[in-house]
Amino acid sequence: MNIALIMGCARSGTSILGELIGSHPDVRYKHEAHSIWNKAGLGENDSHRLLASHANDKIKRKIRRRFEYAKGQAEFLAEKCPRSVLRVPFIRDVFPEAKLVHIYRDGRDVACSLLPGIGGDEWKHLKPPNWKALFEQEKGIVRCAKTWLTVMEIALADLEEVPHLAVRYEELVQKPWEIAQNILHFLDLPEHDQVRDFCERIQNRTDGSYQPEKQSKWYRPDHKVRVGRWRENLSDAEAEAVTALLAPMLERLGYKT
Repeated sequence: MNIALIMGCARSGTSILGELIGSHPDVRYKHEAHSIWNKAGLGENDSHRLLASHANDKIKRKIRRRFEYAKGQAEFLAEKCPRSVLRVPFIRDVFPEAKLVHIYRDGRDVACSLLPGIGGDEWKHLKPPNWKALFEQEKGIVRCAKTWLTVMEIALADLEEVPHLAVRYEELVQKPWEIAQNILHFLDLPEHDQVRDFCERIQNRTDGSYQPEKQSKWYRPDHKVRVGRWRENLSDAEAEAVTALLAPMLERLGYKT
């Protein structure tokens, strides 16, 4: 099957990237196919971490059949789901032919964006294996930062020797058409004006700019720019603490600390 699976920690740009790929006329785009992936159940500690051992023949048949149905007569299917970044071994067993696209973002910005979903009394985003401990022992921005760190550690380890395309969120925002061309080449899709037109919607500023569908509930009008929003959202003490906590991973990914 011609399929691309778009993944990344929640609030890292998976939606805008998915919609960009979905703007191509040869692509049928599916947003977060939870009802399909849930056929495999949950992983350790009721998390979204799935391994190859979760992919028995019956589950694989069910999931592949449902995705084939979702694809329909389209030449290509693209699905985005943040949870998939925690189930790469499982995905590789179910869809060995899938093209994997991993988008990542400065963890300080991700932590700020995760706050409405997991920083308070509920947990509404992807769940790494340690999510229950984080929920009990941490709160606010520190909980969100540690979640990003855990997710990235798992994702980078799983993807280390797996063919995939890594997309840096900041580059997508700053030069969307150039990054889109790289993505289309990776997916063996021809360039198209509809994708170029979609790229014009992608902007760093937030005032009056495009918001991905189904994601407006997580947006808060508390920052003027997307890249480096942590400078607007965090106090000096919070920024210092979060940067110190995430520094090794941030530096590994090429972010200044």
